[in-house]
Amino acid sequence: MSNPHIEIAGRKIGLDFPPLVIAEIGINHEGSLQVAKQMVDAAYRAGAEVVKHQTHIVDDEMSGAAKKVTPGNAEVSIYEIMKRCALDEDDETALKDYVESKGMIFISTPFSRAAAERLERMNVAGYKIGSGECNNYPLLEHIARFAKPVILSTGMNTIESVSKAVAIFEKYDVDVALMHTTNLYPT
Repeated sequence: MSNPHIEIAGRKIGLDFPPLVIAEIGINHEGSLQVAKQMVDAAYRAGAEVVKHQTHIVDDEMSGAAKKVTPGNAEVSIYEIMKRCALDEDDETALKDYVESKGMIFISTPFSRAAAERLERMNVAGYKIGSGECNNYPLLEHIARFAKPVILSTGMNTIESVSKAVAIFEKYDVDVALMHTTNLYPT
């Protein structure tokens, strides 16, 4: 085997290995640990190996101005929506433990340094960076310092911005896998 690969929690990922099925649960649980566990159960039954969550610490990632921004398809502010959908640290840790009790791998996308710090306290095996954070170089640098493998989405980014992101991970000798992704959910 001569093709490059990365490894997350003992699972090798690359051209010479079976495709990795990642179940994206994001924040679709609407802040309910019970619903999140039901989603994990469904992912397990479907054969997913990894459950991917989103870690939001709303007060750290949004300014107070977000309390006045109401999306066109909502009746409350984006701040209120995200606050409702985010799991607190205890619930997110319980979710990670539940995922791992099923023999699956838990990864998450941190949307702030505080979220990355939380995930590091939880001892996640790796990180998933969304396209929207691909050029958030201070956040990437912060995550790279943890020296854990990263899956980096690149949708809507230029070759230059992706190259700069990759250079950050290379600087810290962090394994990184690039994903070409769309910017719409679900994909």
